[in-house]
Amino acid sequence: MADPRTAPLPPTARQRRWSLAAAIASVTVFGLSIGQVVPLLSLLLEARGTDATVNGINAAAAFAGVIAGPLLAPRGVRAFGIRNFLLLCFALEVAVCPLLKLFDSLDAWFVLRAFSGMLGASIFTSSEAWINLLAGDAGRGRIIGLYATALSAGFGIGPLLLSFTGIQGWPPFLVNAGIIGVAGLPLLRAGNVTTDFGREHGAHPFTMVARAPLILLAVALFGFYEASLLALLPIWGVRLGFSPGLAAATVSAVYIGSVALQLPIGWLSDKMARFAVLRACGGAGLLGAIGIALLARPAPALLGALAVWGGVVTAIYPVALSMAGDRFRGGELVTANAAIIIAYGLGALIGPGLGGAAMDLWDPQGLFWFFVLLFAAFLAATGIGPMTRLTQT
Repeated sequence: MADPRTAPLPPTARQRRWSLAAAIASVTVFGLSIGQVVPLLSLLLEARGTDATVNGINAAAAFAGVIAGPLLAPRGVRAFGIRNFLLLCFALEVAVCPLLKLFDSLDAWFVLRAFSGMLGASIFTSSEAWINLLAGDAGRGRIIGLYATALSAGFGIGPLLLSFTGIQGWPPFLVNAGIIGVAGLPLLRAGNVTTDFGREHGAHPFTMVARAPLILLAVALFGFYEASLLALLPIWGVRLGFSPGLAAATVSAVYIGSVALQLPIGWLSDKMARFAVLRACGGAGLLGAIGIALLARPAPALLGALAVWGGVVTAIYPVALSMAGDRFRGGELVTANAAIIIAYGLGALIGPGLGGAAMDLWDPQGLFWFFVLLFAAFLAATGIGPMTRLTQT
């Protein structure tokens, strides 16, 4: 029986590098589609007079699917192999985009966003475990940082596409379907390397709650933050008086900062304790949220503050992912990544609704005071001894 802590790498260094590049490229382009469609749907609902709480809850429907996807992904990888399973998920995602326009109603979007979230979670569960394996131990922080940089670029460019497509009619939905189709193309050249990866039977993802609680807590926090940001930051911008295009650009500002900062923070996490880097990112999240809540204007200073703040906070996820890669291998790594995506999904499921309610209570700065409470709670949790010891062993 194969040791679940080991998994074969591609037979040559060249194939390993190509597989790594293909996995990162595919998920990056997929991130572009997410960055475009999430603010698109939020802005459409805002234009129809939907209150922020309902808008946030509709966005959170995707994360009900995110919780289910990682439970299915290990089985899909075992049945089809990691590359073929990813291609299947991309093909199904392409089909969802036109359905969002065809069934253009709030009720239908709850269902379609949940299904899309399940597919997206399966893609991230499988591809991130694959990337973590291929990264190796020596430079894991830098490779994961490179992945986070590329993914952030996709998320950041996505909202800018709305300036070209607009938010009305078929063009933004058809463009999104085309982007997802392109995302699958790099995998066609990846070949059948690492065909055995993930086919070992690992433990159930829920067992990781006891084995890596702080990693999962950090990812859940990031899910709260990112889902609320994508769904509600454009609405926050509109309510501050920005045009829809500039409001969507607030999301791009966050991810432009992420593009700039993920590699240096990943390098730093290779040079010092990852837990210390993780905690520093949480502290920056707290201070930055307070500053932005007080700043509000003018627009250039606000966009700059969002870029720096978002760049540092986004590093929470790749640092936590690298911590998981340091500890787990093979089937356990797929299981650990499934637990990570579930934790992200749980945070993201709750975040937009709470963030939207905070905006309705204190329009619009309640969103950033919500982030203040979130990061304060995370910093308090990092001081709990048993959780810290489990993370560092």
